[in-house]
Amino acid sequence: MQKQPLTVNNPMTDLSNCDKEPIHIPGKIQPHGFLLAVNKTTWLIDFTSANTKQFTGLEPGQLLGKSLADIVAAGVINCGNANLFDVVQYLVNTNAQEANPIAVQINAQACNLIVNFAEHHFLLEFEPSFPDIDKELQRLMGISLSKILEASTIEEILQFTAKQVKEIIHYDRIMVYKFWEDDHGEVVGEEREPHLESFMGLHYPASDIPKQARELYKINLVRIIADVTAVPSALFTTQAGLSTTSLNLTNSVLRAVSPIHIQYLQNMDVRSSFSISVIINDRLWGLIACHNYTPKFIDYKARNSCKLIARILSSALEHRLEIERKEKSKEFHGALQEILKLLMRDWNVAEVLMQQKVNLLSLTEACGAAFLFEGCIYVIGETPGDSEISALYNKIKKEHRSSIFHTTNLDKIFASAGAYKNVASGLLGCSISWEMDEYIMWFKPEIKKTVKWAGNPNKPVETDEQGNQQISPRRSFAVWSEEVEGTSEPWTSADIGSVMKLREELIHMLNSRANQVRKLNDELKKAYEELDTFSFTISHDLKTPLASIRNYSEILLEDHDELTDDVKKILNKVIKNTERMDVLIREVLSYSRIGKQDLHLKKLPVKLLVETAVQDALSAYGSHKTNVQIGNLPEVEGDEIMISQVFGNLIGNAVKYSAKNDTPLVKIEGKITADGILYTVQDNGIGIDMLHGNQVFDLFKRMDNAKAYEGTGVGLAIVKRILEKHKARIWYESGQGKGTTFFILFKAY
Repeated sequence: MQKQPLTVNNPMTDLSNCDKEPIHIPGKIQPHGFLLAVNKTTWLIDFTSANTKQFTGLEPGQLLGKSLADIVAAGVINCGNANLFDVVQYLVNTNAQEANPIAVQINAQACNLIVNFAEHHFLLEFEPSFPDIDKELQRLMGISLSKILEASTIEEILQFTAKQVKEIIHYDRIMVYKFWEDDHGEVVGEEREPHLESFMGLHYPASDIPKQARELYKINLVRIIADVTAVPSALFTTQAGLSTTSLNLTNSVLRAVSPIHIQYLQNMDVRSSFSISVIINDRLWGLIACHNYTPKFIDYKARNSCKLIARILSSALEHRLEIERKEKSKEFHGALQEILKLLMRDWNVAEVLMQQKVNLLSLTEACGAAFLFEGCIYVIGETPGDSEISALYNKIKKEHRSSIFHTTNLDKIFASAGAYKNVASGLLGCSISWEMDEYIMWFKPEIKKTVKWAGNPNKPVETDEQGNQQISPRRSFAVWSEEVEGTSEPWTSADIGSVMKLREELIHMLNSRANQVRKLNDELKKAYEELDTFSFTISHDLKTPLASIRNYSEILLEDHDELTDDVKKILNKVIKNTERMDVLIREVLSYSRIGKQDLHLKKLPVKLLVETAVQDALSAYGSHKTNVQIGNLPEVEGDEIMISQVFGNLIGNAVKYSAKNDTPLVKIEGKITADGILYTVQDNGIGIDMLHGNQVFDLFKRMDNAKAYEGTGVGLAIVKRILEKHKARIWYESGQGKGTTFFILFKAY
């Protein structure tokens, strides 16, 4: 028979149009049986198929509108010793479809009656039966089940399944067909007649089995097309308001086949087809697809036996896959527990996740990982660059904002990813906090492979000599090879489960730590306030006895000439130390007052404040030979008294510590930058050892090389506290003997 493609007029037609075809209401059935649709309320026949006379001797018009009881009473359908009407009534009322099929006789022909449901009707479908197959089926099923259950590998399970189905239905070719994540299929098991070419390993586009067809495969677990070339039998109805396509045939065993699918089978020279659904965890894992190259009907009981084999296959696959998942999950779980133990002891989350022996890469089968945390990007293994990771995160945050995201074709959703597909064709990501931009990514590299398709999957539409476009499904299963790039190995359920668990634990831990930090901050604030109060009180209370010590010492020196020189020397030391202690008390009081004082902000004439501070410093240290250079000093917003203290301390230190230089130099200047207003106070004095870091800003801290100079170690602590109150920053650059430069950065106003 010459194969004719199905012609369509729409120039944009392709196989995706199959997704819109109403295959559940074709208005026709396959002609190897006939159908009666009985109204659930009236029990009258509302629909019949056009071929009833072929089986019953009665025209459709003689059946439509009649009571099922009347048809049974007329002896058209014989159910042996049982009353067919009672049997059907029991099945309808109890929905006991497991009682299917019911053995009946129609004009001395043995038939199976299958009862199904269609919204407002129940369907009575009659088809030929072969009663003598029962014993053979029992024998074959015992062999089939034992072989499948004894198989040691998934490959053996699939192969034994194909072999046992062939033993039961005797079709030319049996294929176990697996659906991948993108819904395309692959032949993973096969049994065939020796003269036929093998289809093992061939792939088929998702468009070969449209979406709504896959949904029906989940409802109708077995589906036979007994004769691809047979002309379907139309449905008739006489009920007002009903049409031949009003009857939903979703559950029908005789439902007619899509013309597109018929053409598809004809293009492959297939004359009968049988499929059995393989369901795992409520998902259509695949099909057992059976082809015969001549018309061939399969008895309902044989079809049911194949359905049982598919269920055993589903259970066996689910069991094996679950064992593999549990083994890998156990490995990942052990790594996760080790990470959680480390996190309990170490507050450095990034170091624990990225730098330990057990790290993020231990939780999946990825080859690289990235951790976005606290404004930084940490990486381990093979990953894209930081800028690429940042761009990728922004894309995901904008378009794929879910807690878990994964793909094996990253460059399909992010075109720029093609540049680094060698390290990141697969991505598994989980959000920790979208608000804080905290995210974890795992990467898998590209796996280049050759996929063998059953025909060119990219040409579902062809143009004939007249220029008409036509759907032409693959004309054969001839191999068409394609080099597949930009795809990684798939992410497993163990990978995803491990990441979900890490996310849950990490969020809980970070939230707990945030609460601890808030509690510690509250306690620290309280302690800080108490320390300020204590410092103020003790400093204030020390002033009176200290003044008394100094006064009494001075009286002794002035009023008692008989004192020896040693005693006078000691009293002078007492007076000097009380003066030094008085200075220290004043500075501590100043330091403690800062925390209590409110800011009185206004625009400050910084140039005037600096000039005043310079004059005071030169006068205090007698360093009139110091070359002080004052540059541009833009205005800043701040508290005048406090900012005067800042410049007074910094300029005073610069003058003091550079005074012993042969040519002492102090430079003060400011400028407006992109970050704010930056001031520098630079000297060429004794310098600071940078190894001491920010210790110079600690209270009472003095560097070793500064101990020869007068000071209390409070001045820079005051400066830092004032600037923190102004939300400004201070830092320095220095080296011993190389001078020091202090930087102050205020926010622009």
